Amino acid sequence: MTHLAHPPQGAPLDRGVSVRLRHRLEPVAHIEDFTERAIRAVHTAAQALGIPETSAHHGPELIRMGERAVFRLRDGAVIARVERSAARWVEADREVRAARWLAEQNLPVSRPLPGGQPVLAENTAVTLWEGVQGEWTVPRELAGLLCTLHSLTPPPTLELPELDPFDRVAERIDTAPGLSPTQRERLREVHGDLAAQFPTTKPVLGTHVIHGDANIGNVLVTPTGVVLFDLDGICWGPPEWDLVLTALYRDLGWHSEDEYADFCEVYGFDVTFWEGYPLYKQVRELRMTTWLAQKRGESSEIDAEIDRRVNDLSDPRRPREWSPY
Repeated sequence: MTHLAHPPQGAPLDRGVSVRLRHRLEPVAHIEDFTERAIRAVHTAAQALGIPETSAHHGPELIRMGERAVFRLRDGAVIARVERSAARWVEADREVRAARWLAEQNLPVSRPLPGGQPVLAENTAVTLWEGVQGEWTVPRELAGLLCTLHSLTPPPTLELPELDPFDRVAERIDTAPGLSPTQRERLREVHGDLAAQFPTTKPVLGTHVIHGDANIGNVLVTPTGVVLFDLDGICWGPPEWDLVLTALYRDLGWHSEDEYADFCEVYGFDVTFWEGYPLYKQVRELRMTTWLAQKRGESSEIDAEIDRRVNDLSDPRRPREWSPY
């Protein structure tokens, strides 16, 4: 999901997006039980595809640990993504096939390496990708990519699923380390309430191919143009789902008003004027919180942020002072 890239030199780290990306890309110091197994799986996958691993780092470099592990190989020329279980093989396979299809449609996306993928190893599913060297860009570039993506018609053989807005949420709540019983119960209550409300909200933009996690952190600008990545959430769904994150980031102060206005101008729709925006926003906040909850123990700052977010979720009207990760 993450590629070889760093925030532009001199980028203001008090800007939300820059700070968020910094947290996402720094080598991970927190080691989980899964890490060693993932490293062995990367070695196996690289050998299966005939990819030399030699680099200045003498092996895979862990750059992110979340629902899957992400490694750099060959100083970033290759990116490896390792699912936590072989049970995620179907999703990893779909991501590879979707990326290849989108490349054929001339949508600039990160490209899986040639060969049979995913590779099953160590009870995981591993995919290997071309590293993308670039810099972070602005929301209007994301809007342009989404316009194109939402207009495409995939082949039936791609077998895209319908959007599941609560995918992995219950699992995260149950397994995130260090949550108190009170916090888990609070998250379950929020989850249940939002899940009950979600079917009552009717999108207005129809059903299209959507990215699933469309945010500025999944776009890089390179010398040849912008590149979209993190395609593991691609599915059929309402375009509003892809638009909500940029609006939410604006509400959190991670994007400026001008950046958001540019995004809406390019896409041609402002999701915040849609009546379903408050509900979709709350669902996104829940997803962001449960994703971060998996990283408890990596730093005191992350632990404090998790506690803050869990407390805030109980009141949608409470001002959010969230830090980006």
